[in-house]
Amino acid sequence: MDQDLIKLLETTGFTEKEAQVYLALVELGTGNVTDISKTTKLKRSIIYVILEGLMKRGYASELPNLKINTYQATDPTVILSQLKNVAKNFSEMLPMIRTLGSKGKSRPKISYYDTKEAILKAWEIMGNEDDIFYIYSCERSEQHYPGITDKWAKGYNKKIYPLGNRHLVPNNKSEVEMAQKFLAVGERVRFLEDLKGIGMDFSLYANKIAITSLEENPFIVVIESEELAKSIRPIFEIAWAKGREVK
Repeated sequence: MDQDLIKLLETTGFTEKEAQVYLALVELGTGNVTDISKTTKLKRSIIYVILEGLMKRGYASELPNLKINTYQATDPTVILSQLKNVAKNFSEMLPMIRTLGSKGKSRPKISYYDTKEAILKAWEIMGNEDDIFYIYSCERSEQHYPGITDKWAKGYNKKIYPLGNRHLVPNNKSEVEMAQKFLAVGERVRFLEDLKGIGMDFSLYANKIAITSLEENPFIVVIESEELAKSIRPIFEIAWAKGREVK
């Protein structure tokens, strides 16, 4: 079963097991609990509970007038439609939400995470932004998250994450080889000699700057400040201008 599809469904609100059962039904067309169990390797008792939840949310249905309880998945466009409705409702409420913090507008909002799982989640959220400027080391990321370079490259290729970001990496053979995977799917990549001694990763996007340390005790600090982001962007641009194209 495609793990990328499972992860994608998880981002839409499915649990891992729900995603497995839903995808099994899509693959089978129609199927009973035994069929689903063979495909997912999940226990029958768990599948019954999951199916009940999926049907309540409109993601699956039971076929009528059959001796054996048989189920089918709802067309995936239903999921997309529900997500669009949620996004529309959230978009309409966004101005109101933003006004809640207007009293502290002059103060930057700082978020801190110090577990590998939380760092990865922060990166996932960041990856859905447009026009991100990364200054980082692929090697450092791979040490803590083996295979993450391929995962992100695949995500860009499948349009899971917006394209057109900039990646500035240290100049050595392994860094450039990994960064070329991003270049191959449409990202902009340059390398810079001066980054070899830097021990942290930096990301600039929207009105935020994220600083990630992947040393012995990893952490990420995300600072949300229009003034700070605007002030620090010229420094990033100078570094980018000094970088050399990856070919």
